[in-house]
Amino acid sequence: MKQKNLANILDVARKAGVSKSTTARVLSGNGAASGKTRDKVLAAASALRYRVNTSARSLRQGGNRLLAAVFPRGATRGVISHAIGSEKLEGLARGAQRLNYDLQIFFADLNDPSELRRLAMEKSIGGFLFTGSVAPATLELLDRYEIPWVGVNWRNVSRPKDPHCWTDFIHAGRTLTTHLFQTGCRSIVAFDWLSAEYGPFGEGVRAAWKDLGQSPKKLELHCGSQFGSGAAVDAVLREALSRTPPDAFLMSHEAGAMSAYREIRATGLTIGSQVAVATFDDLGTASHMDPPCTAYAQPTYEMGEAAVEELDRVLSGDRQHRIDRDIRGELRVRGSTEMFKR
Repeated sequence: MKQKNLANILDVARKAGVSKSTTARVLSGNGAASGKTRDKVLAAASALRYRVNTSARSLRQGGNRLLAAVFPRGATRGVISHAIGSEKLEGLARGAQRLNYDLQIFFADLNDPSELRRLAMEKSIGGFLFTGSVAPATLELLDRYEIPWVGVNWRNVSRPKDPHCWTDFIHAGRTLTTHLFQTGCRSIVAFDWLSAEYGPFGEGVRAAWKDLGQSPKKLELHCGSQFGSGAAVDAVLREALSRTPPDAFLMSHEAGAMSAYREIRATGLTIGSQVAVATFDDLGTASHMDPPCTAYAQPTYEMGEAAVEELDRVLSGDRQHRIDRDIRGELRVRGSTEMFKR
């Protein structure tokens, strides 16, 4: 049941000690007000749990239709121009255009509830599209004040029912594993840095291997955030190659695939024909490796469009039927696997 907004603009004005017209200017974002006055009004509005121009009702009535695509303030330079960031953003823009929303980009501290609420009030934002992980405490505050939001390609592990749109990670794990099996691979060393913080990639790997009737002993799956690339990955690769090498390495990051290429070559084995390599995510590096590496490409444009659709549904008041939007990507078969023969 939605909480009622019992406070009105006059209540906020009285608490802030300013006029009603000044309060209206601050809360609407239209007109001048000193920084001190603005802070007093916003503090009063926060204390009274007052919101303006950000509710689903105003959106449905044809008022403000501004959505915010929010990137983490601490993100590295180029986060938007990077392949994944730019493709997500284009998907968001196309979805917003199709559904007749305005879209604006913001950088903010995604773990500061006060900053996000202030942003929503000052800019009259109807809903947030978060491109990076947000802390549960922040999400709880946004929910309390009925500020709609959707996670774009992320979900907090402690809040699985939150609205979000992301890659179908289980499908990714299943697809890559099944492809390796179909090429003749019967022993696989796999890595999953995604599941703990991102999505259930490893779950798909295990499920596919089981469905294919293969022995669990022939699948070695290493899970944890340290198994994207780096020292932990290198150590596993070297150990696996020091014994009877597996038929394939299934990586969960392109940088890890590059490490696999380096370690395989160091043993004198041939990539693609003697040891197959496949990876999750096709960020641009995999296709330029030698040989080009088989990869599962995330549906970045599609998830951006779907996220706007999901937020539109939340804004329309349909909170009872919120569902995960698991969007399937594309398997791109290249030389690192297509030459393998058992």
